[in-house]
Amino acid sequence: MALEKNENYFELTDENDRASAIEAQFNEDALEEARRRIAPETSPDFDGLHCIDCGEKIMAARLKLGKIRCIDCQTLKEKQSRVFG
Repeated sequence: MALEKNENYFELTDENDRASAIEAQFNEDALEEARRRIAPETSPDFDGLHCIDCGEKIMAARLKLGKIRCIDCQTLKEKQSRVFG
């Protein structure tokens, strides 16, 4: 019994079906968020070697992961996103 995203779960009459549908949607949302977080970043300013924010060379291990910022700039970006949403 697949439900479309944003379907009203309370239209389901069976409690177990409703709980299963809500759990499945929760899991799908969590997977989507995890995929979004680990997806390689892109930028037209990225030259393939240097941080797009400060210009420092990015370590090879980070480049393999598809990162476009050095550790310091990524840390700063994450702190700012927590503060400013």
